[in-house]
Amino acid sequence: MLMSSFFFTLSTFFGKLVANTTEMDAIITSFSRYFLGTLGMAVFMRVKGISFKPVKNKPVLTRSFLNASALILLTGSLNFTTITNANMIHLTYPVFVFLLARFITREKLKPVAFVYLFLILVGTYIVSDPQLTAINVGDLIAFASAIFAGLAILYLTEARKTESTIIILFYLMLVGTILSFPFVVGDIGKLSFDSLGIVLLAAGSGFFGQYFTTEGFKYVDSATGSILSSSRMVMAALMGYFFLSEPLDFRILMGILLILSALVGVSGYLGILKEKFKRSKLPPAVEEVEE
Repeated sequence: MLMSSFFFTLSTFFGKLVANTTEMDAIITSFSRYFLGTLGMAVFMRVKGISFKPVKNKPVLTRSFLNASALILLTGSLNFTTITNANMIHLTYPVFVFLLARFITREKLKPVAFVYLFLILVGTYIVSDPQLTAINVGDLIAFASAIFAGLAILYLTEARKTESTIIILFYLMLVGTILSFPFVVGDIGKLSFDSLGIVLLAAGSGFFGQYFTTEGFKYVDSATGSILSSSRMVMAALMGYFFLSEPLDFRILMGILLILSALVGVSGYLGILKEKFKRSKLPPAVEEVEE
């Protein structure tokens, strides 16, 4: 999961380089990732004889649209804000999963959710540091990406009921290619040998991030995985500070602390740790009876 966080952060780093050093939009890195992913998965499915037809179209296409939109918005935000802000604000999406679950999966909302939402909003406000005269558009776009990402996870739950991982990923790549193409149609002709390398590094990093996420969740529970994924905030802050001369001051550190605290609460990770600690104190015989 830590490798996943590293590669996803690295992908946004290269996306920021594209925005800073070329005339292209950072979204071209998302398009490249989706386009190459679509071709690769199509060949793989064809060779393996895997059907391209989903059992149910709506959950898969809805999930694909929301997830692709979240990533396109995230990379689009890199044109206007730092990778620190983009990653930190985007990673608030678990709170939106918690808040929106009652409307989609009919899960009950606990009152404590509003405490976590308050911490998220305060942390996001501190990180974005909005001014009355000017609000950073990139921070707003990153915030929108968090909402789309939260919705995407809820619809992934629905899609998982009938579809395989291969089908879900293929349609994510396909829909992402279609959605991102209009944003980069004017940039494709601007690709040069040097810029192509950065774009491919961004696309490859994003692919490895997805791969390590898929592998990581085989070995850790969802709460632990979510907390480890949020390490992207720290990685992005350090990467931005050392390689892009982005600020890393008390305001940013306080925002990281508040957002991480809310994510720990939302994930229920403290309850899991408490239960593990409790079980570790039980004699072996008692533990066997409970199991």
